[in-house]
Amino acid sequence: MAAAPTEAAIPAWWRVFSEVAYFAALAAVIGGAVVYLAVIRPVLSSDVDDADRRSVHRRAVRLLAWCGPALLVAGYLQLAGRVARGVKGVTFGQALEPGRIWAFLNLPAPHGAWVSSGTLTLVQNVCYVLAALALIVLFVRDSPVLATAVALPLAVLGTVVLALPTTWHNQTVDTQLNSWLTQLHILGACAWLGGLFGLVIVGRGRGLGERAGLAWARMWQRFSSVALVSVGAVVASGVWLAWRHVGAVGQLFTTTYGRFLLVKLIIVAAMVAAGAYNQLALTPRIARAHAAGDLGRGFALTLKHFPKVVAVETVLGLAVLTIVPFLSGSARTQAGGPPAPAVDGGVLALGTVLVVMLVASLYASYRVSTMLSRRVEPVPA
Repeated sequence: MAAAPTEAAIPAWWRVFSEVAYFAALAAVIGGAVVYLAVIRPVLSSDVDDADRRSVHRRAVRLLAWCGPALLVAGYLQLAGRVARGVKGVTFGQALEPGRIWAFLNLPAPHGAWVSSGTLTLVQNVCYVLAALALIVLFVRDSPVLATAVALPLAVLGTVVLALPTTWHNQTVDTQLNSWLTQLHILGACAWLGGLFGLVIVGRGRGLGERAGLAWARMWQRFSSVALVSVGAVVASGVWLAWRHVGAVGQLFTTTYGRFLLVKLIIVAAMVAAGAYNQLALTPRIARAHAAGDLGRGFALTLKHFPKVVAVETVLGLAVLTIVPFLSGSARTQAGGPPAPAVDGGVLALGTVLVVMLVASLYASYRVSTMLSRRVEPVPA
């Protein structure tokens, strides 16, 4: 029997602000650390002019250092928001008081639970504080490899710890898949959006030599691999979450949850399209310019035109983060329909096929981009 349709409540301003700030800071830390370790550092260790190496290194270290205070502030706001949502009668302003936060973190576990949600939240925020401190050290000590190697796993652990259930007796395959795929969705988005933001900030063309275009061409190419993996994680987990929360295409237009999700899907599709343009059009053009010895054109593409496209992607990513607080509840519930059916072998088999197809399409796009980049054509004067 279908339930009665329900209206979605619009979240308070403080919830929108705190959640957007939290996810933006988390993305900056995770994405920045991934990009430094997998993209910037390997390229700077290769044949790069010393002046350009020092300039890019200095910018990357400064950006990573500022991610530390940003995570501390955003994490505290998110924690206060959690208190305001979880304790009846407490406003967001009151929830900012350290005493109320500490009382929330020390709430006892209910009967039958192995741990309280407050304890898991405490573990999460301890991880964030330690990750932030590792990055703040960069203000006084130039050791970005150690800082990011410490901060990255701590930030990841901080996100996934809340996926642990407080009780085990009511756990099903559905609930566990939902929890862990939600975390995969968050981590993939953080690596993607944070990486884009980091490269846009570090890749400003001012103060770099003409040969910097060669180094940045390699950076953009290396980041395309990071982005492909991240996009794959976001799309695969997003399909699952959409299926769980939306029962029919019509619910994308008739429910509040569905309409916000539709806007998010459109923005993400635009970001994927921009990324495809970068990979299949701009990257090959950059490779051909450098192969023809046109360093000036290569510099213009890698450090002027390419970053503009990525900056648009970053703005779109911020728009996605702004929509996230409005995605509460479920379109199925708001439409008065039944919940998602239980996971069975057929659903898992279909999901596996979709994931294989997604991986194959992403790998094919990567191979096409690589082949286009290897084609050496003369650059018109």
